[in-house]
Amino acid sequence: MDFYAFVEGPLTWVAILTFLIGIVVRGILYYNASKKTDKMIHKYFSWKWVFSTYAKWLLPNNVTFKKQPLYYLTVYLFHICIVMLPVFAYQHIVMWEMSRFGWSWISLPAGLAKWMTLAVVFIGLFLIGRRAIHPDLKLLTKSSDYLLLALTILPFLTGYLAAHATLGTTGFLAENMQLFHMLSGQLMLILIPFTKLSHAVLFFFSRGATAVEFGRRGYSM
Repeated sequence: MDFYAFVEGPLTWVAILTFLIGIVVRGILYYNASKKTDKMIHKYFSWKWVFSTYAKWLLPNNVTFKKQPLYYLTVYLFHICIVMLPVFAYQHIVMWEMSRFGWSWISLPAGLAKWMTLAVVFIGLFLIGRRAIHPDLKLLTKSSDYLLLALTILPFLTGYLAAHATLGTTGFLAENMQLFHMLSGQLMLILIPFTKLSHAVLFFFSRGATAVEFGRRGYSM
């Protein structure tokens, strides 16, 4: 088995399983810790409060959004693209069709996927620049935060370059761009459970806990 086949096959499954198992473990640990330190949340738990806050924060319907609508609309777009592209990109679906599972589902139109990919790259660069320039954000931002943002952008950038042959058809980068795309995507999957990127899943735990706490006190989310 050559290196490309290893990356396309076994390493892909290692990344997927690391992501899935890591996130499940983080969720269990978060839940168990909350039972010890936040007993009131479990005592007064209400799905009404939880789903209410999800509706406000997953949709542009909260106080924070209303204060800076243009910025947060950009952030919403960034997150929507990051979630949808890996799942609904045609090339990714083909890989599942060719796997032992033979799974298939509807894909994004090629043109839309292209612009969503570019949106991730440019919005990601904007967020990096904003952290580097904004005085308050600059003080709070660590080197690891810049690195994680860059690593988030990388799978989408390499995917765009691989799909559109922007660098031409010859040369080391052009000939190995598909490999770089897979490796960067796998690295991102592996890092999610162990870094701040875990907020993609743990958001639902923390936001739900906050909703119950606010709800029982009679505050609006």
